[in-house]
Amino acid sequence: MARVYFHVDVNSAFLSWSALKALREGSAVDLRDIPSAVGGDEEKRHGVVLAKSLPAKRFGVRTGESLFAARAKCPGLTVVAPDFDWYVQNSKALIRILSDYSPDIEQYSIDEAFLDMTGTEALFGPVVDTAHAIRNRVREELGFTVNIGVAPNRLLAKMASDFEKPDKVHLLPPEDVPARLWPLPVQALFGVGPSAARRLNGMGICTIRELAAADRGRLVEVFGARGDTFWNYANGRESDPVTKQHARDSTYGNSVTTPGDLTAPAEADATLLALCESVGSRLRMDGRTARVVSVQLVDNAFRRKSHQVTLDNPTNSTDALYRIARQLLRQAWPGRPVRLVGVTAERTGTDNFEQLDLFSDPTRRDKQEKLDRAADALRARFGEGAVLRAKLLHPDEKTAAPRALGAAKARDKRRSGDGR
Repeated sequence: MARVYFHVDVNSAFLSWSALKALREGSAVDLRDIPSAVGGDEEKRHGVVLAKSLPAKRFGVRTGESLFAARAKCPGLTVVAPDFDWYVQNSKALIRILSDYSPDIEQYSIDEAFLDMTGTEALFGPVVDTAHAIRNRVREELGFTVNIGVAPNRLLAKMASDFEKPDKVHLLPPEDVPARLWPLPVQALFGVGPSAARRLNGMGICTIRELAAADRGRLVEVFGARGDTFWNYANGRESDPVTKQHARDSTYGNSVTTPGDLTAPAEADATLLALCESVGSRLRMDGRTARVVSVQLVDNAFRRKSHQVTLDNPTNSTDALYRIARQLLRQAWPGRPVRLVGVTAERTGTDNFEQLDLFSDPTRRDKQEKLDRAADALRARFGEGAVLRAKLLHPDEKTAAPRALGAAKARDKRRSGDGR
């Protein structure tokens, strides 16, 4: 039986969901219809465009640029703060609709999901008709729009969903790859980031067509195993499944820019604890543990420094993560004031056992695990502010500890080029 996959991608997710929230709260203006953007707090140096409307895009506003630069291009730009709790609610509502059409759903990020639709024609009719039915349901029931790519593998489904937007369905069978995929610039291919694109351009490879025709061995020489993946992807072949690769390389982490420069490691401890609380909570929620912990710092000259350690035993304990991160912070502390602090947990797995230490107290460890899970449950039910560690109640005003707990929820970076 021929395989059929859908890739469902929310159009301008954060902007669309923020627009819905504003309309529900009585706004007379739909943010999607005006030059607008979702961005951080400019006064506290979080002034980056997280998402933009189509009218803002026409002014040249780009995701990831500073709000200062965006306003220079579009003086009348309306900026709203992100609301990650609301975004998660909308993401879950989308998955509920998708689950009516397939039991095999792989959520790729907060605003993307793959559906294995193989064999569903007998239930719902032609697959393209089903894709349109899903698209219409999402718009009518949830109030936002999606693009849906339909293809025989996940790679082509994802590429198809990036064709003309918004609110579209695109079919991409293998025979259409030369006409629809190959003319695109090489950086449009999934998995080819800016650095790889520059290297490919330097090799004279500027389009996906040229990548598909390139010498496979040469690509492997330059890029290693990724070169073989690039070649297969350019030819429409999913040799390394998109979602399998994504799951294997999963990384949990978050960073936060502090409102004021930090001049000593102790000033960063509260922020560090908040980040470890977030990372540990998400690890536990997903039933995973991490074997590598790292701390990232950026000083006020924008120089980056990081330290990491490989653990003898994997962990998802907030206390353990904080203890390790605190040591790494002091090892990595630069000679200049720090403006950004980050914590990452990687090489994750489901091996939720811990080898006992002859000198550790198992009773204390069991109590800590129960406390972590009780706090997780209370936060899930009553919100992030339901349980706070004492150290986070009155942090120094230069730290970003309270904000880190909330912001981190939707910034779980699962590596595949971009974050979730």
